[in-house]
Amino acid sequence: MAQRSKANMLVLFDSCEDIKKYIDSDANAGLIGLEEKFFEKCRELLPLIDENNVVLVPRSLKPVSRRSVPHESSVGGVITSYIPFDTQSARTLAKIRRSSIILITPSTLKYVDEAQINFMKQSHERKFLEVALGHFIKMLEENGKGYAQVERAFRILGDVIERALKYDVGVVVSGAVEPYPKTLFTSHLDLILFSIGFSKRERRMVLEVYPFEILKMMFGG
Repeated sequence: MAQRSKANMLVLFDSCEDIKKYIDSDANAGLIGLEEKFFEKCRELLPLIDENNVVLVPRSLKPVSRRSVPHESSVGGVITSYIPFDTQSARTLAKIRRSSIILITPSTLKYVDEAQINFMKQSHERKFLEVALGHFIKMLEENGKGYAQVERAFRILGDVIERALKYDVGVVVSGAVEPYPKTLFTSHLDLILFSIGFSKRERRMVLEVYPFEILKMMFGG
């Protein structure tokens, strides 16, 4: 079995048993993000998962406007990614004096431009981008006739990730689209990043180094 070293920051499941099936199917997954409520529901599985050298982490996705951007420290041991409503809320997330993760989807991509990366780079606290690759693949499936629009979205996404990596703004990825088995595995995430043009080292940073940095930042170790 391959060493479990890669991270899928969010996978959706319908049942606790599906977690075990996913782990058996994705031999590379060493870190898997679960929705916070689902994580609590399936706590009894944690000892079994630990035997497979897989870390399960509770996840939360929170839409934010400029007025609702949280400035307090994270509590409760949940890794939260924030979904900006507009450019102003994205800028505020980049500037707040606390670590934060901004979620990039086809809808929020327009708020994460060159200036946004610069703000995140200059922040006093560590900033990360989470790229919801599953949503981009879903967009590809749903826009078969609008290829130019999809191509442009992937080109912009590649530029954003490249700039973030250049300035050591952490980048992680998630494959959640629909509940397992209709989800992306870590091998799929790796292949998509490769197809966009990222090197083995860059893909390792996204799939291995930055996710575990977030884990250490949130939970210590």
